[in-house]
Amino acid sequence: MEAKTNASNILIVDDEIGPRESLRMVLKPNHNVYTVENGYAAIQMIQQVNMDVLTLDLKMPGMNGIDTLKEIRMISPDVMVIIITGYGTLKTAIEAIRYGVFDYIPKPFNVPEILSIIDKSIQRRRLNLKVKEVLANCLNQQLLKEPVAGSDSPLQEENKGVTDYKWDEINLSDTQSCLEFAKVLAYTLEEKDPYTSGHSERVCYYSDFISKRLSLSPKERSELQIASYLHDIGKIGISNRFINKKGTLTPTDWAVIKQHTRKSIELLVPLNLSSNIIFYIQHHHERYDGTGYPDGLAGEKIPLGARIIAISDSYDSMTSDRPYRKPLTNGDAKSELVKNDGKQFDPKLVALFLDVLKEMEDVFLVKDHLRAPAVSH
Repeated sequence: MEAKTNASNILIVDDEIGPRESLRMVLKPNHNVYTVENGYAAIQMIQQVNMDVLTLDLKMPGMNGIDTLKEIRMISPDVMVIIITGYGTLKTAIEAIRYGVFDYIPKPFNVPEILSIIDKSIQRRRLNLKVKEVLANCLNQQLLKEPVAGSDSPLQEENKGVTDYKWDEINLSDTQSCLEFAKVLAYTLEEKDPYTSGHSERVCYYSDFISKRLSLSPKERSELQIASYLHDIGKIGISNRFINKKGTLTPTDWAVIKQHTRKSIELLVPLNLSSNIIFYIQHHHERYDGTGYPDGLAGEKIPLGARIIAISDSYDSMTSDRPYRKPLTNGDAKSELVKNDGKQFDPKLVALFLDVLKEMEDVFLVKDHLRAPAVSH
């Protein structure tokens, strides 16, 4: 086939000719579409052509979809994978998610839906690659420094050899550069989504207010600011269909969404940022009662920065517009924090945050009063 210039390459893997050809005809006008009928052929094709998107059936003769996915991930870690199957179960969905699936669609598929998901996956892949390019440039521009000799961080041990750089936590100018980089990256991730625009900046704003009350050191405050800006970076690998879903989330939906903390670490670990930044991001969805994720940490075993971000993140989410609900009032959001202190949130930090909010409200009331026009009698 003659490839279209500047068009995306899509590989359809399905042993059933009907769905395979239907999808090929739907995608053919705007993309370079390749089709194969089994996992072995898919692996061969991936080795020959740089694919942007792969649609994959799970139940196929010979090599099944999950085994095919495992092999393909070793060859092409950046390809966006969309499972399209009539034989899906929660178990297979979770296993597929573990290998970086972008979306999971049951047969028979809806044409407008599949077109939308394909387009979003292509946009997301471009953004993924852009993020990696920015991270690489960050390294080249010396935002990161030589690794500290003798470092025994378990994350660094797992990723030894990925990079020869490490962020110098002591040099203030480099800390500031890393913070600016985190801001730019957060803006890039949020600029196309009206529902998350400005979210990371507000989370950083609230978290920094709390850190001032706790009298954290300048270095600790900077680490918390950087983690606040980057806390959702892993969502770049997850379809908005899950993140912004209206209505009740299914167990599969939750399994997908919970992967964003792992994806965050996969993106950030090669930078060898300080372990505090990594742990704050990794654990900001833990719950104080131990029922959170990814590791079920409880109480003060959850890093302090993660406990702070959890409150700031939840408060901003509750008071922001979302596709699945209207924003809560400030009063209702504060009531939710109180209702969940000791369960989801650190009760001492909730009390402190409520004091911060009260102080902020008082400042704004004073400013509004000073701006109000004089009334003549």
